[in-house]
Amino acid sequence: MGNSNSMGGCGGGGSAPAAVSEIAGPWAPPPLVRQPDQLPTIACIGGTGRMGVHLCAAWANAGYDVTMCSRSTDKAQKIVDSLLSGEGYRKKVEGKNAGQGDYAVPPCNADGWKLKSGDNAAAAKADIIVLGTMYEQTWSILEALAPKIRRKGKTILDMTNPFMKRPDGYGAGLPEDGPQAGILIHKEKLNDPSTKWVGAYKHILWTLILPTGPSNPKRPDIEVFGDEEAVKLIVEMIYRHGWRPIVRGGLEVAPEYEGGKVSFGKIMSNMKKEMKEGEKLSVGW
Repeated sequence: MGNSNSMGGCGGGGSAPAAVSEIAGPWAPPPLVRQPDQLPTIACIGGTGRMGVHLCAAWANAGYDVTMCSRSTDKAQKIVDSLLSGEGYRKKVEGKNAGQGDYAVPPCNADGWKLKSGDNAAAAKADIIVLGTMYEQTWSILEALAPKIRRKGKTILDMTNPFMKRPDGYGAGLPEDGPQAGILIHKEKLNDPSTKWVGAYKHILWTLILPTGPSNPKRPDIEVFGDEEAVKLIVEMIYRHGWRPIVRGGLEVAPEYEGGKVSFGKIMSNMKKEMKEGEKLSVGW
């Protein structure tokens, strides 16, 4: 997988970071390794969803203080208890989304993890707020948090995918007469110059995200775009949990990197970058 800022195996909460050297290629330069007590705190809205559970475990294993947020704190707490016990978390998905992939966090020593549960309101306390729920549900949650986060200099990591169609009806797209990226709409609605925005994890299947890194180490790359300050934090985060970030640009490129928007041109461009520059995007396998 090349050089990475991964904290290694399960357990320890990232307390013994390894040295990092410069990386050659299209990947963002690895930042200096910080101790866990120097890292920003994270709260994941939609944390009890499949992507949220897998990422919360990965971030906690990388040394972050993580709050798994949900409408029901009890629901989140049951998952947190299972992860902190070292048993991982597995659950079969039923209903309309059955067959898309289940919860599949493997057993992992969670000694030293800083992982807790909270309701959605608890997300306002974190330095990095992750939007990990369905796009159609996101603004109502963010709107309720707005009075507590405006003018506070928060970083928002927007993982929502308005174009990623799901069997349950979510992911129907956006009106053609407006911005063609969920992150741009959320930024416009929040209307807070102090908040920094970043998009990432748009194309990765949750089952590929293990606490220790990618389940397919031959495809460890994640696309990142957004405000410079926010991008730096997420680049660090991605390296710390064993993956490699590729920065695509600022928020102006957001419409090009929404999950679910596939084109022949983009496929050919990705193939060319893989052959010429060695990119290995994780795109679902």
